[in-house]
Amino acid sequence: MSAAPRRRLDRTASLTAQANAAQRAAETLRPPNRRLVHDPHSSNFVEHPALRAMLAHPRTADAVLRVFDWLWGGLHAHIALRVRYADDACRAAISDGIDQIVLLGAGFDTTCLRLAGAPVTVFEVDAPATQARKRPTTERLLTVSNRTVWVPCDFERDALRERLLDAGLDPTKPSLVSWLGVTPYLTRGAMAATLSDLADVCAPGSRLVVDYIRAGVVDGSTPWRGARRMTRLVARRGEPYRSDFTESGLNALLCEHGFTPGEHLTVAGLLNRYDPKGDSGLAADDWLAIASARR
Repeated sequence: MSAAPRRRLDRTASLTAQANAAQRAAETLRPPNRRLVHDPHSSNFVEHPALRAMLAHPRTADAVLRVFDWLWGGLHAHIALRVRYADDACRAAISDGIDQIVLLGAGFDTTCLRLAGAPVTVFEVDAPATQARKRPTTERLLTVSNRTVWVPCDFERDALRERLLDAGLDPTKPSLVSWLGVTPYLTRGAMAATLSDLADVCAPGSRLVVDYIRAGVVDGSTPWRGARRMTRLVARRGEPYRSDFTESGLNALLCEHGFTPGEHLTVAGLLNRYDPKGDSGLAADDWLAIASARR
């Protein structure tokens, strides 16, 4: 795994993570009847001048999102609604007594801010460069008691199991693991190693939420034009897509590591659940999906 090409995020905070934060912030500025997610904290992590300009006014944000949706149909809806899906999973887990939340590849996710005051410990796991950028801002924004543990980790090179145990994760208690926006950028070997480590530290009753890109995206055979455009773009930015899956293929990988697969929702499925009337007006190009699983 150490022979993998050097990535931009090895050197600096992930630009993709910052772009995703900008999208959530822009979505937050849309009218309530069309808004897919409300994430006001996300704007604090947007530094790129072009992305900041997008957030200068709600009309500007809406216009940029429409262009984004035209160029890369399905992606914005997925980025916004995977947050809703993961939040629902977190609330259900907390309601059932789970008090360990693990965010794998947390990027500029604001879950720990949204859960501030909840009786949980949030383990933020991400590349050191991205985490170094995120941590000071997050700690400044936390205004109530919060148990956030920072776990620097490179999924391609580090042993996740040891990192989590050293950070204080209790392997005898169930956890909710949210693994969003990461798997496309990992080799399958790194994904298998991560799932193996999770199997070692996630007690029975643990839950997993993971998103992925669907088969055909990496090799360009997907019928979705926006997916092909995005594949070329992330490669040029130095954060190339490396892994994609069929539903059955991901289920097989989960089963190999002791996880029982649950539901899969593509972009169309997410929109049907969270925007059944189509008020957002977003494209439902079906090249991304999110899945759940249990130990």
